[in-house]
Amino acid sequence: MRGRSEWCISRQRAWGVPLPVVYSFPTTSSDPIASSTPHLTTSNIAHIISVLDAHGTGTDYWWEGAAEEFVEPAELARAQAEGRSWRKGTDTMDVWFDSGCSWTLLRELGLRPSGGPGDLPLADVYLEGSDQHRGWFQSSLLTAISASSEASPRAPYGTVITHGMVLDEKGRKMSKSLGNVLSPLTVIHGGKVGSHSQLSF
Repeated sequence: MRGRSEWCISRQRAWGVPLPVVYSFPTTSSDPIASSTPHLTTSNIAHIISVLDAHGTGTDYWWEGAAEEFVEPAELARAQAEGRSWRKGTDTMDVWFDSGCSWTLLRELGLRPSGGPGDLPLADVYLEGSDQHRGWFQSSLLTAISASSEASPRAPYGTVITHGMVLDEKGRKMSKSLGNVLSPLTVIHGGKVGSHSQLSF
């Protein structure tokens, strides 16, 4: 942990969870990007969440709504008086940071008491493929330790179990990038995959 380099959690992708940053710039500016000032406060993030909740489509509405909708009213009024306009950030969150914070939901769902001893892991077991030693297992460990206020922070899991990869007929790992994957529906006969199920190879 101490030897790790900094982790840039922003990504420039066409998909993903957007970073909730709005930027103001002089309305008369010929280069809104270069003259932008970020507005990222706790109160404005709360405002953004309320806007997203009101529309009921999750973070998808970030891409559809006008930038001004995501600015808290007091700041919006101040910007209008000062001749500033708004734009939304287009960076998304690193998917490993996003999934690495999933341990925070366990206490919110009541699966672990919030006042337990410091050495109590949040999850008994994390189970994934061996590639997650550098992915989900690692990002969960990093986020849990960095967010902890304990003198000796612990991993958010008690045990890590890894399994091998599903292989194709040539013994290669099935991978989207190789294009050698099978749809789970091809493998599952008579089974039912719910709308919220996720199967991965």
